[in-house]
Amino acid sequence: MSKKTKKRKEGAPTLSSADLNVKMAWLYHVEGLTQERIASLLDVSRMKVMRALAASAEDHIVVTTINADTADQVALERRLEKRWNLKSAIVVPEPQETRNLERAIGHAVARYLEEQFVDGMTLAIGGGATLHASLAFMARRELKDSSVIGLVGSLPHSQWINPSIVATKVAERLKVDSYQISAPVIVDDPALRDRLWEQASLSDVRQRAAKADMALLTVGEVSADATIFRHGIVPQSLIGPLREKGAVANILCHFVDREGRLVDHEVNRRIMAIDLETVARTPHVILAAGGEQKVAAILAALRTVSAEALITDAATARLLLEEAGEAEG
Repeated sequence: MSKKTKKRKEGAPTLSSADLNVKMAWLYHVEGLTQERIASLLDVSRMKVMRALAASAEDHIVVTTINADTADQVALERRLEKRWNLKSAIVVPEPQETRNLERAIGHAVARYLEEQFVDGMTLAIGGGATLHASLAFMARRELKDSSVIGLVGSLPHSQWINPSIVATKVAERLKVDSYQISAPVIVDDPALRDRLWEQASLSDVRQRAAKADMALLTVGEVSADATIFRHGIVPQSLIGPLREKGAVANILCHFVDREGRLVDHEVNRRIMAIDLETVARTPHVILAAGGEQKVAAILAALRTVSAEALITDAATARLLLEEAGEAEG
C-alpha cells in the first residue's frame, strides 16, 4: 500500500469540488487560507496549489473577484460545507431538462469515487436511480485489496431498480469482490427478518458492512414518484400510513421523519437492509441526491447520517440553504 493510499485510508477524505482549480482560488483569495492549508485539505503538493493559483490569474479566473462560470457553484459548495460541517460539497449545474438531473449527479458521483475510493478500502453502497446513473460514467480500474458491499437486499428480477445491482456493477468495473444481502428487500414479518440475519452468509455481509471505509447513499421522498414506490418495491398503499407516522424520506428503504428518526411503522421492521445506525458510523458517508421534491428528504438524511460529502445540484443546494434558514450571502 502506497503512503498516499495509507494516508487516505487512515485519515479524513480529501476536499473535493465540481471545479477543483476554482475552489483553490476561492479558498486562497476569498477565504484567505494559506497555500499550505489548501494543499493539506486537498492532499496535493504546495507546488500544485501554486501552479493552480498562477494559472487562475493568467486565465482571468481571478481578477479582484472569482471570475469563472463555476464560481457560483463553488460559493454554494462552501456554504453547504460550513452549514452541515461537510468535508466536501459538490454542486453540479442545473440541467436544462429535469429528466437529466440524475445523470448530472451520477457523473459527479463517479468522479468523486475515482478520487476517493482507492486500494485497500471497502465501499458500502445503496441503490436507486441516482447511483445507478453513475455507472455510465465510472471508469474501469483494477483496485487491490478492496471490496464493495451491497447495503440493501434484492428483488427477484434484475432490472436497474434492483438495489443490489449497483453494488455488483461497481465491483465489476473496479475488478473487486462484492458482497450482497441475498434476501428480499422486504420480507413477510419481522421474525423472518431476524432469522435471516442469523444465517452465516448474511451475518458475514452485515459484519463487512459495519467495517466499511465509505458508504455511498441516496435518499428518496415519500411520494408516488419516488423510485421505491413507483416501481413497487414498497406498495403505494403504504404512502398515506407512512406520512401519518411522519415519514418524509426513505434511506436504504428505511423510512425516517424530519429529524432523521425511524418512524414507528411495521414496514421498517421487515426491511432487509443494513440498519441506519451502523451506516451512520461509517467514517466516510457520501450522500448524493437532488431535486426540489427531495429537499425535505435530504435534510432528514443529513440528520440521520453524519455525511462527509454531499453531491447535489445548484437549485437543490439553494433550496437546502433556504430551508435551513440561510439567506443568500
